[in-house]
Amino acid sequence: MAIKLLTKYVDLLPHAIEMKTRIMLDHFLGSTYKAIQNRGRAMVVTRSRLHAIKFYQCFKKLIAEKNLPFKPLVAFSGSVKDNDSSEEWTEGKLNRLPPKVSIQDALKIPEYRILVVANKFQTGFDEPLLHTMYVDKMLGGVNAVQTLSRLNRRMKGKSETVVLDFVNEVENIQKSFQPYYETTFLKEASDPNKLYDLQSELEKFNVFTKDDINEFASIFFNPKEPQEKLQPILDGAVSKWGYIANDSDKEEFRSILQSFIRLYGFICQMITFEDKELEKLYVYSRNLNKKLPRVGKKLPYELRDAVDLYSFRIQKTFEDAIDLEKGDGEVKGLQNGKPKHPTEEYELLSNIIKTLNETYGLNLTEEDKVDIEHVRKKVDDHKELKEVMAGDNTIENIKYKFEKIVDEVLLDYVHTKLDLYKKLSDPKVNPLFKSKLFEGYKQEYYERGKAV
Repeated sequence: MAIKLLTKYVDLLPHAIEMKTRIMLDHFLGSTYKAIQNRGRAMVVTRSRLHAIKFYQCFKKLIAEKNLPFKPLVAFSGSVKDNDSSEEWTEGKLNRLPPKVSIQDALKIPEYRILVVANKFQTGFDEPLLHTMYVDKMLGGVNAVQTLSRLNRRMKGKSETVVLDFVNEVENIQKSFQPYYETTFLKEASDPNKLYDLQSELEKFNVFTKDDINEFASIFFNPKEPQEKLQPILDGAVSKWGYIANDSDKEEFRSILQSFIRLYGFICQMITFEDKELEKLYVYSRNLNKKLPRVGKKLPYELRDAVDLYSFRIQKTFEDAIDLEKGDGEVKGLQNGKPKHPTEEYELLSNIIKTLNETYGLNLTEEDKVDIEHVRKKVDDHKELKEVMAGDNTIENIKYKFEKIVDEVLLDYVHTKLDLYKKLSDPKVNPLFKSKLFEGYKQEYYERGKAV
């Protein structure tokens, strides 16, 4: 207990708060601010409401000193008395937002870029512009998964995210995520020198030359140059790659290329490289990787590149399992991007519950029906699904996105409705639940398409 109290005291000292805040702000300006086409946002996760207030005040002071064009926000519940200043603070008193403007809405405005939180917005907070998370709080189990998963919201231009953690060990975070995700964790710190090893390995394949990279970079980094001029350079590399006789060697090149892209993208978040050649290779590699066709697949890479829609950004891992139907099931997007459910929606939920109960003996109740209705509403209001619905996508692609979002929304119920989460996430139940839920959604979609 003495150690805990001492740690809390030290962490609240102005020097400790300012030191961490400066680190966060420097990283934000060097990396996050420029992310997502200069729209990146950051969240600071603190260990208490008083910590949140102290960090917020320090951010406000440093931002004013640097005359930066944005402000921080703070989020916590209730009121907190600061003994140092004898003030009693609320988030409304600190943020001073206009009437009817919520913190969530304010964070979308360019004026606000950093959100400091204390046990708030760590679950159920969907903001695609959130790129970076600064963690100064012990996380574990479901809380770690739910908190860090706030970064998982995808949007156009968002290619990577970063967590800067001041207190947690990587092993503990790994243990927290392991029950919920299949993923690979680094066993040791990333070595920037590995980039040069990967660069050398790529050059051995003779797929591209330094002249190719320099020519590509001279066009890519010049806003006056037509971007169409990049394609012939990439096509030449794709052609050379196609002449590699062994399919396993082709895939080895692709694997090394992707390893370089991931490692550079990760390390450049934390380190400023002086080597311009690596930056040139990075932008070249990212674009080349998109054009390399899958070995054994007959879908032309030109077509795949041409339909690089936002809705397909998360499908690469599952590319082999998706069959696209050409020229079938064409539908128009929604007028307002927000579906209006028919009057039979409650009957639909009753039928879903009846089917699941009869098929698997789940014993879902009327109370569960209310929660399932909340799940459905969260899915309908999901920004990413609206964008897919508004796009010119097939019903199969919409269903794929729909099911991914349903699972994402269900995950938020792990902490509050564990029993319902277990029932609806069961490997046998989950596909039927999503299929039945989508039937009503699909019917509504076609009805609206006919009415347009």
